[in-house]
Amino acid sequence: MSDISAEGLPAELVRLTWTLHRALLQRQTPPSGETARPLAQVEVLRLVASQPGISVRGVAEALRMQPNNVSTLVTRLQRDGLLDRRRSEHDRRAAELHPSERSLAAGAEVNDSLHRAIGDALDRLDPAAVARITEALPDLMDLVRALSSPA
Repeated sequence: MSDISAEGLPAELVRLTWTLHRALLQRQTPPSGETARPLAQVEVLRLVASQPGISVRGVAEALRMQPNNVSTLVTRLQRDGLLDRRRSEHDRRAAELHPSERSLAAGAEVNDSLHRAIGDALDRLDPAAVARITEALPDLMDLVRALSSPA
């Protein structure tokens, strides 16, 4: 077992999360023919790909950003051919955001690259460590849901 106390667990999770995030960013390469994009743009693209039809306000709420900042990001991503902004069929005053085919292809390429990198890293670990990581995933997802819901 670990020597981490219940009081020290939050600090260790923060440290681990930032370290893992940094490692993933270092392994991530831009898709073929693309340049690296700022993290805020990547977050918008990932969110819209996971929730096609989301509004600018929905993106802002989900990412805890100001709507005007999201609108600026969306305009840039739309101009770059990565997002489509469409009128809502339910409310003609509202706009829905959808990933473009180019965005979906680029996202799939990045995901494949990250999956390979993580798979290669897991292959270098002891099988017992991989089993512990696998067993922890449902509890970590519960933690994400608890952090995402209002207190």
